[in-house]
Formats: sequence, structure tokens, C-alpha cells
Amino acid sequence: MLFNRRLAARVSPSMSVNIRDDHLLPWKFDQHDRILIIAPHPDDEVLAAGGVIATFLRSRAPSAIRVIVATNGDASYISAFLHGSHTLGRNNFRSLAVKRQQESLSALAVLGMSVEQVRFWGFPDRGLAMLWQSLKKTQLPYHSYTTGYDNSTQALNSPVLPFTGENLLELFYKELCEFCPTSIIFPHLQDAHSDHSALADFTLMAVRRYHTQTGIQPPMLLAYRIWLRKKVWLTGIRSRRLNQVSVKDESPLIKIYCVNLTPEIQEQKRQALQRYRSQRQAAGQILRNAAHSAYEIFTLYEIAS
Repeated sequence: MLFNRRLAARVSPSMSVNIRDDHLLPWKFDQHDRILIIAPHPDDEVLAAGGVIATFLRSRAPSAIRVIVATNGDASYISAFLHGSHTLGRNNFRSLAVKRQQESLSALAVLGMSVEQVRFWGFPDRGLAMLWQSLKKTQLPYHSYTTGYDNSTQALNSPVLPFTGENLLELFYKELCEFCPTSIIFPHLQDAHSDHSALADFTLMAVRRYHTQTGIQPPMLLAYRIWLRKKVWLTGIRSRRLNQVSVKDESPLIKIYCVNLTPEIQEQKRQALQRYRSQRQAAGQILRNAAHSAYEIFTLYEIAS
């Protein structure tokens, strides 16, 4: 069983598909949905899917949605300097990790989520690509160059584990078995940030293992893009009209799902994004773009036999 990456998996700079309103598929939730949101850093969960969370929770209980934040976002030098003691020692980065966790919990509470449904795995910020590359090659723990940790001692609602690719994959698998999602929102494979693209790889491998070992129907896989290549200060979230959205991909058969946000949901998301105070300098433009967006879009990944 392999993942079909012909659909929305590899970016071709020479091909651009213009997605018009009539090419977008509306994503409507039903009473059986269980949504798992995968975020590389604290704030990605609301940037990409804050509207999904708020809309879903208008009719469903918090227990039907779960957010996993893979790292604590502690490797942001700008944030550590501005929101710490104006030094760049390990204590500053460790304090930033705690601050960013609390910001996410506060933002998600604005959207209606309970703390019990949020997992912070505490794996190394800017280290996920190294864990992916070393998967199956070495079980020596990765050392974070910012916090100095070689294990997820700053995890929240999650076990403390050594920083290895296999541990991250196993943690993923156990979450899937416990939560049994019908849909997974996760980073795009071609996101320009290495943590995002690596976490996409871990997601797909974990889902394949989950499907193979349990025989359970794979969840719908919906990918979001935050950082664009060549212009990494721009976000894939746009406030402009839907018919101006341009999606680069190998295939014109790409399927894009869209969740339109009501004015009330937009305001709720805007208020949630304001809780990420530590990121106003590091990701200010991204936060502003997301706060003014009237929709959220996701690329469908499909499994081919």
C-alpha cells in the first residue's frame, strides 16, 4: 500500500493550476466525524485550521477533535530574545517553550477546545527533518541545539521520550489507535519549512502503519501549506478572493477542500490568533493574513493500492 503523491504531493515550479470557486469542494462535517489536527509548532494549528475548530465545535463536543503540536517552537531566536532576558541561553529557549504552549492553550480555549484534547509532544523544534532522515538508521537521541534536551521533557499531556524518529512514529501510531480519526489535517509535503515537510512524512508513514496493522479505513488526509518556497515570509493562507488562489502541483486533478468562515467564526479566529503574542515579530505577517482570511483550504491526499 503506497501513498499516491501524484495528487498534491510534489510541487513543479513550471506548472500552476488556477483554482476557481467552482473547483473547490466544500468540506461539511457530520455527526460521525473525528478530526485530528497535526501542527509542527504552537500557532500552526490555529493558523491553518482555527476556523475548522470553531465551526466544528458549534455542533460537536470537544472530545471529537484533537490537536497535536509536535514541537514547542522553542528554536525561534527572535522570540527567545525579545520575550526572555535578552540573552540566548538555554533557559530562555526552555522558557519560550512553556510560553508558546500556554499561548496555544489560550488560543484554542477561545475556539472552544478543552486542554484535555491538546497534546504537546515536545519534540525538537527545527529538528524534525533530522529525525526523519535518521529514521531506521540510528536510535541515538537527537540533541536540541536550543534547549539542550535529548528527550521530550517539556511534553504536555504526552509521555516523555528520547528524541528519535522511531519514537515519534510510534507516538503517532498510538495516538491514531486511541483517537481513531475520520479526518487528519496535517502539513503539506511541499511546505518550505523543514519541520512542516518532515512532519508530513511522519504523518503519512504513521497512517500507512495504522491502516496496515489495524485494517481500519484510512482517515481523509487534508494538507495545509503555511510557508511558501522562495518567499518564506509569505503564507499559503490568503485574504484575497478564492478565484485568485494559485496552487502549484504536478497534476490538474488536484482536489482542494474549502471551509468558508462566517463573520462570527472569523472574529473568533482573529481573537484566538491574538493570543500568540510571542510570535508578533517572528510571524507577524502570517498572523495578520490568517486573521483576515474568510476561508481555509486543504489539499486532499489519497491512498492508492
